[in-house]
Amino acid sequence: MNRSRYRLTNQVFDKIRDDIVSGRLAPESPLSEADLCEQLEVSRTPVREALIKLSEEELVVIYPHVGTFVAPISLEAVRVGQYIREHLECALVADAARRIDDDGRKRLRENIREQVAAAKNPDEFYRLDNVFHALIAELGGYAGAWNAILRAKTQFDRVRYLTVQDKSRVKEILAEHNLIVDAIISGDAETATNSVRSHLRTVFANIDKLGLQDKKETPALRKKRNTQRDQ
Repeated sequence: MNRSRYRLTNQVFDKIRDDIVSGRLAPESPLSEADLCEQLEVSRTPVREALIKLSEEELVVIYPHVGTFVAPISLEAVRVGQYIREHLECALVADAARRIDDDGRKRLRENIREQVAAAKNPDEFYRLDNVFHALIAELGGYAGAWNAILRAKTQFDRVRYLTVQDKSRVKEILAEHNLIVDAIISGDAETATNSVRSHLRTVFANIDKLGLQDKKETPALRKKRNTQRDQ
């Protein structure tokens, strides 16, 4: 694959992925290659390659001769993503508390101020939430670890994005982030670790609150399969 084609495939992948994680493309939605080509103004090749990559991340389900659908949220993948995040971020936040300097303190406080200002804007708040956790990885001395977390938390993020639509939950997140920042700034690695662990485990309560359940097959697909079978 040449460089320009690789770059275009990644751009298409990122756009569809963002639309799925944000819920703009809802679970069970059919995905038409022709429609995606028209919307994104690209040929079929980068769309097809992007959909294959998305299927590897369990964000879409491709059924030959049937169609491509946005995958339901995988609660098992959410649990795995949470497990990976918790173990990596607990280590990172402890390192950040031990290594923090004046510049790091300033950047954490500034991020919190930006989060407060964005509290009524779910998209911007979600972005700043990611910036916050990436910053902790950087301050802990392992900025590259955030890339590993990003790869592991795709399904986790689909639940996270749903939760930031809830204004009361946004207030809770801000309070949790403030506890983490206070602990890092004071150099209290133990409290910082416990605060991050508690913060990340709220995803399980949110799953229950949202009434999410694992689904093995979408109703849309089942209906289409039955239609094809009866033809």
